[in-house]
Formats: sequence, structure tokens, C-alpha cells
Amino acid sequence: MTATARLTDIIERSVSLEQGEIDRRIFSDPDIFELEMDLIFGRSWLFLCHESQIPKRGDFVEAPMGRDNVLVVRQRDGSIKALLNTCSHRGNAVCRAEQGNVRNFMCTYHGWTYDLDGALIGVPGRAQFYGDDLDVTKHPLKSVAQLDTYEGFVFATFDASAPPLYDFLGTTGRLGLDLLALQGDMEAVPGVQKFVIDANWKFAVDNLFDFYHPQITHMSAMMAWLGGVTVGKKNKDENGARTSDGKDLAIDWKPQDLSNLVVLGEYGHAIAGPPVELKPDFPGLDRSFVYSQPYKERLGRVGARVAGNANIFPTAWISPTTTQISLRIPRSATQTEIWWLSFADRNMSAEERKVLVRLQNQSFGPAGMLEQEDGENWAQSTMQTHGHASRTVPQLLKMGTGRGKINTDDGLRWIEASTNEHGQLWTYASWKQWMLGWDWNELYDHTTPGDYI
Repeated sequence: MTATARLTDIIERSVSLEQGEIDRRIFSDPDIFELEMDLIFGRSWLFLCHESQIPKRGDFVEAPMGRDNVLVVRQRDGSIKALLNTCSHRGNAVCRAEQGNVRNFMCTYHGWTYDLDGALIGVPGRAQFYGDDLDVTKHPLKSVAQLDTYEGFVFATFDASAPPLYDFLGTTGRLGLDLLALQGDMEAVPGVQKFVIDANWKFAVDNLFDFYHPQITHMSAMMAWLGGVTVGKKNKDENGARTSDGKDLAIDWKPQDLSNLVVLGEYGHAIAGPPVELKPDFPGLDRSFVYSQPYKERLGRVGARVAGNANIFPTAWISPTTTQISLRIPRSATQTEIWWLSFADRNMSAEERKVLVRLQNQSFGPAGMLEQEDGENWAQSTMQTHGHASRTVPQLLKMGTGRGKINTDDGLRWIEASTNEHGQLWTYASWKQWMLGWDWNELYDHTTPGDYI
């Protein structure tokens, strides 16, 4: 069997919606990883940054697109461009800073210099060494094929034939971003947390839908830190503010008993987690807005109940509860870089912002209690896929398989059930369709949810 035929065979058999089984080879096979870089990260719209990170002309941030790094730059006319951070001369990075403000970018190898829009504007010794043979207009920094924003969130794609961002996101992807964007006049909190885990990126993605693991994986975190969080029946006082009769989360929270709302979308987008009425309260943070009429009207009848974690396929996790976005950046088949960007309402009081940032830092990131525990599981799960016998044991996502009836309302496709694995299974089923190399119209058809999952 040729290498191409082998890959095709693995991918064709990799995900079974009917059996709820995943072939573990997809988590460590280097050839599959290379194909992902081409068929997924080389085509999909990918989240880059938030506009509040680059408010002034000349502001830039470096952002990942698969294994490529791009410079997202605010232009002199106020628009935004994304340029590959690689010199057109010998390929060196033209910028080594993660963010800042510049007038231009100069390569430190030979001094080739580029304007904010990527145009080559300076070549040392050009007349002496090149004469009239170097046409600088033919050697700008390479731009992404398309760039667009939604509610201040900046996305780009390398594929000129990709559908517009609005269409790519669809109702599910837009709802996922709205769950964060509509919490106020949102801006990025300065600084991005970055760290590397020895795990395949797909483990780090599917975990965001997993509400079966917290009672075991996060037992120590709940005991040490989350005792101040309450769950239970939510009430309102005479002023409409939320109150709770909830009990100590570390003792009484049982995720397997909670209702979950799962929203499935085209191209693999999904949202999953407990609905608004079952979300925990955090002391010092006002969450009453989720019951306000303007918020409900913006999100719609179904959307107003959704409060779970969203994933914009392939790797952008929106955490509405902590108002954060995480990127699961593939660096190799068995290594993933994690980024956490935090957001806050500009109008939030200094004290409430302090409480929120503390919650964000203590929940996720390299110092976050939850992700420290998660990372150990992902690394171990990835390691076991190297075993000759171990990798033949399929990964199981059988919880509720075939019983997830999909409702259609408000332009959304959604399931209401107890704790389940529908979000994970949908992500892998969509991954398979991306990996089969369909054109965009075929991909849309093959990643449109049916009646059950």
C-alpha cells in the first residue's frame, strides 16, 4: 500500500458516528499531521486577535496560523492587514517582538525593510549590488488571502476561495463569539499567556466540551479553590439581581446529573455545556446581564439559554464564563502550544476587573488549576497512541451515541440532554470531512448536522 493510500484508508476509517469510535492513530501519526496543515490550517478561517489589541496606527501583534506566524498590523488608514513574518529575501523573521508599535519592519539579516502594508521599501546597497535588476514591487511580505472581523474579533485564511467569514462562522460560530462580545464593551486584557504541552491539538480541543471529567480530574482544584462558587436554583431579588440557594461546589457539584445544551454547526463549530440557569455564580462578579431583555433579544430564544464553551473549528475556544479565548496551536503531531487571551468590559469597576482577572488566571493557563490537571491527561493520552498495541484500541465517544435528537430553531441546530459526548463526536466527524479534501460546497454539505448524532 502506498503512503497516500495508507493515509486515505486511515482517514476513511478514523471516525465512526454510528459506533462512537475514533482511531487513535490520528493523534500521533506525523503524516496525518502534515495533511492537517494543508487541508485544515491551510484553508480554514483562523482567529488572530481582537481589534482592541491594535488600536493605533502601527500597532501590531504576532499571531499563529497553523505553524505559520503572521503580523497583524493596524494600517495608516485604520484598516488591518496580516502579513507572513518571513523576509522575502532569505526567509528570516522581520519582527521578533510579540507586539508593539512600529513605522516599518526591518529584517535583521540583511536589512531589507518593509512598510506597514508589507511593501518592500528599503534594500541596503540596492543600486550598487543589484543595479536595475531588482524590482522591489515584486517582493513584498506575503499577505493572507482574506482577512475580516466579527464583533471586533479578527480572523484570516490562506485560502482565497474560502467563503466569507460571516458565512463560515454561521449561526453557531457567531453565537459562540456573541456569548463573549455581548457581555459589555469588551477589550483584551493586556498580555497573552502562552505555554506548550506534549499533546496532540485535538485532545486539547475536544476537552472543552467534556463535562464528564471535572468531578475526577478537577477534584483537587474544586477542593482547594472553587469552594466559593455556588450552584443551585437561581433566584432574583426585588431589584432583579441574581441570588442563589446553591451549595459548596467542591462538595455537591455532580456534572453527570446536569442538563447540557449542545449546539452544532457547519464546518465543525460547536457549543456545549450547562445552560444559563445552571451556570455557577462567582462572588464579586455581576452576571445578571444574562437575564436582561436586551441580551436575550440579541441572542434569540435558544441562544439566550446557551452558556457553554464554544469552539470555532478548528482551534478557537471561547469560554463565556471566564470571558476568555484560547488557541490550541499545533506545533507537531505530539506538541501543542496553548494561548489564553482574556477580555473584560471597559466599563467594569476596578474592583470587579480585579476579581475577573484573578478568576481568569486561576482557572486556565500555565498557572490555572484546571488546565494544569487537564494537560496531564492530554499528554498521557497522546503518549499511549505510540504503543503498537495501544493505538489499536479505539477511543470511545459512546455517551448518548445515536440518541442525540437535533432540534432546529432560531437558525440553530441543538440538542438538550444530560452530560454527553455529542460535541466531541461532532468535532471529530467534521475533522474527518475536512481531511477528505472536499471543496467548500461539498464540505458544507458533509458538515451540516442531520437529525441525530
